[in-house]
Amino acid sequence: MEERMDFRILNNGSFIPSIGFGAYKTGTPEESELAITNAINVGYRLIDTAAFYDNEESTGKGIKNTDVNRADLFITTKLWHRDAGYDSTLRAVESSLKKLQLDYLDLYLIHQPIGDIYGSWKAMEELYDQGVLRAIGVSNFYEDRLIDLLYHCNVKPAINQIECHPFNQREELHQLMRMHQVVAQSWSPFTRGKLPLFDHPIIKSLAEKYGKTPQQIVLRWNIQRGIIPLPKSNNVEHMKSNLDVFEFKLTNIDMDVMALLNEDKALEDHHAASGLDRLIKL
Repeated sequence: MEERMDFRILNNGSFIPSIGFGAYKTGTPEESELAITNAINVGYRLIDTAAFYDNEESTGKGIKNTDVNRADLFITTKLWHRDAGYDSTLRAVESSLKKLQLDYLDLYLIHQPIGDIYGSWKAMEELYDQGVLRAIGVSNFYEDRLIDLLYHCNVKPAINQIECHPFNQREELHQLMRMHQVVAQSWSPFTRGKLPLFDHPIIKSLAEKYGKTPQQIVLRWNIQRGIIPLPKSNNVEHMKSNLDVFEFKLTNIDMDVMALLNEDKALEDHHAASGLDRLIKL
């Protein structure tokens, strides 16, 4: 899993941008469409959505509004747990493709480790072999679910999209993923604004040291750990700023200092019974 400028190489040889645009809660259908169009126009090539976000149609329209070639984009969507299972996964992929106005997906993820994930994975492997899905992976899989899937699949997951930010660094899971050549993506690099990330003195001091925003420090920290962050903003200037993270590099000492921020403080629980019970009801 090498880094080449602003791309990474997945375990199937595909290139994926080192940073993407997250489409979770981007507003009304019209606002979501505009956000996707603006994100692509300012330079994002990785767009991450999901069936659960209920904005695949807006995402597809936003893509169509741009002049960027389809081959230059990397589009991800996800299977919600209510569609888990072989037959329902086939139907869900077809539905997502129709809404997105695409004939293939660059990446398709199982959104939650819930339900018949092995039936879903079998369907995804078949669609991968057919070229409908160019890469397949998972999201929110903890160590136990990930290792079980790794030993019971024909096509290894290329991605595990997880909660990962300075207050919840997931180093043990990340080590397991590196061992098996599974790339990590971060769906909440800024903690959704729920934690005082940008007020932390370490992040503020690094921002001052490099002449960057606290957001850029956090994104650069993710990238140097080999994690693909998926920041979200409807503000065009913020989009541009979040993308401008390839002209500087944190020192090894700075990276060690950032490691001190870890508190294993999670925004979401996709592992304990209480967390899973809440998700199943969504």
